[in-house]
Amino acid sequence: MSNPYSNNDSFNSRNNGAEYPGAANESASRGHDANGQSGYGQQHFGQQQFGQEQYGQQQYGQPGYAGSPYPGDDSLFGRDVDAIQVIGDSFRYFGRNWAQWIFGPLIQGVVMFILYLVLIAVLAGSGSSIDALANSSSGSDAALTGGLVAVMVLVFIAMFLVMIWAYSTWYQAANKQVDTGTLQITDFLCFKNIAGLMAVYALSFVVVLLGFFLLIIPGLFAAFFFTWMPAVKAARPELSVGETFGASIEVAKKNVGVTILVLVLIAVLYAVLSFTIVGAILFPALNTLITVLFVRRTLGLRG
Repeated sequence: MSNPYSNNDSFNSRNNGAEYPGAANESASRGHDANGQSGYGQQHFGQQQFGQEQYGQQQYGQPGYAGSPYPGDDSLFGRDVDAIQVIGDSFRYFGRNWAQWIFGPLIQGVVMFILYLVLIAVLAGSGSSIDALANSSSGSDAALTGGLVAVMVLVFIAMFLVMIWAYSTWYQAANKQVDTGTLQITDFLCFKNIAGLMAVYALSFVVVLLGFFLLIIPGLFAAFFFTWMPAVKAARPELSVGETFGASIEVAKKNVGVTILVLVLIAVLYAVLSFTIVGAILFPALNTLITVLFVRRTLGLRG
């Protein structure tokens, strides 16, 4: 049974610099060798010919991180994901673009800080105006209180949207790096095609938060199944919100043991890195890369 969430395009030799090791001999292996004899099923100089297909598809190089031993064919959905390798590859991806992962969010943080100052100034100005109206003879106390509450709600919603935008760009940037091998600082300031990812991120955040508000156990179940939603949406932006929910559940339950191990390793990584300022800066990037790599490999995508 094929995976409805995996893409079926073949990988070429330009995939992040990973060359197909037998590309030069492919014509010989498919047709005839130099002596006019068929090259199918034969071995020359101890090297296996590529006339035979593995898992019904041919492999054309390695995905994502150049030199990664992780196989790159489209039949990955039927395989178990190596949790330890996911953690290791996340460090390698970070190392290849460490400057972008540090300075991109730093610039993003400055932009968010300025926006927050503007929103706080609006809130303070609204409060001063309402106080002035309350001291005058016009207007009722109930109306003034309601106006202040409305302004506060709008400001907090705006702050929440700014936070969701920032985190969504992280997933989009990580997915771009894994998919193309390139990353720019401007990827963390992107507003293009981010609305759908923001909606999915906000929804998953609210669902997990409500789960913990109810009880710890429902919150843990919600986190187990829906933590992967932003990474799923970043990897497969064409999916609807409902399809993203379904794909996130499939990612979580495909191999429960591996999923639990990945979550435990993320928790351990957080416990180790959170004690230092440098670690606190590195962890969000590593956590995003781990989540994106795990989701992409579980769905059978390059990574």
